Amino acid sequence: MILFLGLTGIVLDQAFRQSAWQNVESTLTAQVYGLIAVADQQGELLYLPEAVQEPGFNRLGSGLFGLLLDSQGRELWRSQSAVVIDYSRLVDEIESATLGEPVFTHSKVPDVFVLSYKVLWQLGPQQSSEYTFVVLRNPDAYEDEVTSFRGSLWFWLAVVVIGLTVVQWLVMRWGLSPLSRLADELRSLESREGSLLTGDYPTEIEGVTRNLNLLITAERAQREKYRTTLADLAHSLKTPLSILSNTTTRLSDQQEETAQLITDQVHRMNDLVSYQLERAVTSASQIARQAVPVSACAKRLEQALSKVYQAEQVDLSMVVGDETFYGDERDLMELLGNLLDNACKYGNGTVRLTVFGGEALLLIVEDDGPGIPKERHGLIMERGTRLDSDTPGQGIGLAVVSEIVARYGGDVAIDDAELGGAKFTVTLPL
Repeated sequence: MILFLGLTGIVLDQAFRQSAWQNVESTLTAQVYGLIAVADQQGELLYLPEAVQEPGFNRLGSGLFGLLLDSQGRELWRSQSAVVIDYSRLVDEIESATLGEPVFTHSKVPDVFVLSYKVLWQLGPQQSSEYTFVVLRNPDAYEDEVTSFRGSLWFWLAVVVIGLTVVQWLVMRWGLSPLSRLADELRSLESREGSLLTGDYPTEIEGVTRNLNLLITAERAQREKYRTTLADLAHSLKTPLSILSNTTTRLSDQQEETAQLITDQVHRMNDLVSYQLERAVTSASQIARQAVPVSACAKRLEQALSKVYQAEQVDLSMVVGDETFYGDERDLMELLGNLLDNACKYGNGTVRLTVFGGEALLLIVEDDGPGIPKERHGLIMERGTRLDSDTPGQGIGLAVVSEIVARYGGDVAIDDAELGGAKFTVTLPL
């Protein structure tokens, strides 16, 4: 708008200057015709009265001057207003006149408008002579008029710009207010203060709100379906786990070690099922904050993984002190279990767990496997993504790790390990 009105102002300014210029030319042309009208022949010369009808020619300092020159450029008459004017520097402008056609120019030195009109005056039946009528005008009035118009023009254009800006702002504010209300409703949906978009919106965005409501409804139905399926699965597993638990109690003494191992794993599976069932039946996971020794969980995982990967002869080393995890023990077991299981699965036989305390709890898992390319660091944490399709798995473990860490406000970093493989660093605020 500023660019458009600025260009408009420039065009109007130029148009007014051209109009004022033409007005000056027309005025001076009319005054030349007035001088011609009062010219009278006396012998072989033209005569003009000392005082003419135009008062500007008769008043000294009026800024309007008149001259009459013969064919040789000699002065025959000058107006009373031009008593002290020196037109010697205007010879070129005056001599540029052509016969029967007024020539209008603006001389810079001196600063004056010049209109020259050369005529052929019939002195007798066979005699004629050329005369040049010259009218000069001071440009001050023209410049004042242009300056006044220019000041008024740009002032009112500035007023228009400000006014239109305010109007445009008000119109845009009014026109976009439905989008603000839509944003407020979406924020209320995020905070679970509402269920669907129910506002009265204009036709232009009514389709958007309708499609958003369909999307929200479909997403909630899908989420409810997942929760129901997870709850059914967890509930269905409880019965066979109970049978396994009861069966281990009937094993003979010779199989006591095996029975104990099976019992531990059954209890672990039962805890996981209960944990997932609890998450499935609640709308939001609430973290049970309790002090959990990291070393105890790490020891249990070490015993379990050494049995699972006994054939691979995995060297699992742990550097764990008296660090404490504040949260749900099942979360810690799930987090460490997935990281260590991945390291054992994809490594070449060497896995190391290092735990640091302090302002935050750091869990570092390293292996000597092929590692993870940097361009896949972000992708590997997504659910269902796997780099090695030859190794059994569903690509869920690291996604679970990412979700657990996110719930605790932590962070997962992937880097190259000193052992040569991948290094996962989990930072959990205390």
